[in-house]
Amino acid sequence: MSGSGPRKYISISVPDKPDSMSPHIKSADELRVIGFNLSDFSRTIQFLICVAGVFIFYLIYGYLQELIFSVEGFKPFSWYLTLVQFAFYSTFGLIELQLTQDKRRRRMLLMRK
Repeated sequence: MSGSGPRKYISISVPDKPDSMSPHIKSADELRVIGFNLSDFSRTIQFLICVAGVFIFYLIYGYLQELIFSVEGFKPFSWYLTLVQFAFYSTFGLIELQLTQDKRRRRMLLMRK
């Protein structure tokens, strides 16, 4: 970047205490994924377990979707399934947002010139 003007910086602070964190986070030290406590593993192993989980569930999802679309006579309903799937994703996304959204007021980050 060619800078003729002053640089702009944004300062972000991360709280150390769990009571100052978002209310849906139970503990800063405990990591649970699908009910399994991964806190005893190193951060590298936690990351690898999460990556493997995403990959495995993505493969299962793809297999099941291909299985559904390969059913005889289902072709005319493929767009309907896509629409229903989108509606469910949107609905569950909104529900999750309402359940986990931090309700405390926040200040906007201002970029100073």
